[in-house]
Amino acid sequence: MTRKLRLDTPPSPVLLEGDVRVQALRAVAAEPKTPDEYVDAIEKLWSRAQTMFLDIGRLLIRAKEMLPHGEYSAAVEARLPFATRTAYQLREAARWALEMDRRRTITLDRLPGSYSTIYLLSTFDPPTLQRAEAEGMVRPDLRRAELIAWRRDQRGEEQVTLQARREKLLRERARLDEELRRIEVELAS
Repeated sequence: MTRKLRLDTPPSPVLLEGDVRVQALRAVAAEPKTPDEYVDAIEKLWSRAQTMFLDIGRLLIRAKEMLPHGEYSAAVEARLPFATRTAYQLREAARWALEMDRRRTITLDRLPGSYSTIYLLSTFDPPTLQRAEAEGMVRPDLRRAELIAWRRDQRGEEQVTLQARREKLLRERARLDEELRRIEVELAS
């Protein structure tokens, strides 16, 4: 059976870019198949998620700054799809990350992908942050648990150092007390 081209009827509709069927075909064609493709797709999404966390943090900062006193908490924070503590961490992580990037101290591309890990970094005092950087802790693949363990080890080392200083000062105090007693004896006689 041969098909004849009929000029008296309009042609079949061409699938448009927005057509659901075209989108479904593209989604199937783009579906990862190998482990490397899965990792690549997930890494791209995770990178976008980090950007979104910073954007959410920026919006939260702006809302808090721009809305009248009390309105942010009542009208925005109370209606968010996450806890008040999460909103606080998102704001502070974004504020810190943007400031670090502005100063070129730590650029955004070097930061971890999790807002909670960035928030934890933001709580470090400058010397601790410098140690973390020197030891390679500030990096995109840093996990929060790893950072917490590193900080615990740092505090353990600080305790050992403080204990050693305390013992040295106690020895010095005993020496000075003995010297003071000798001087008092000499002055009394």
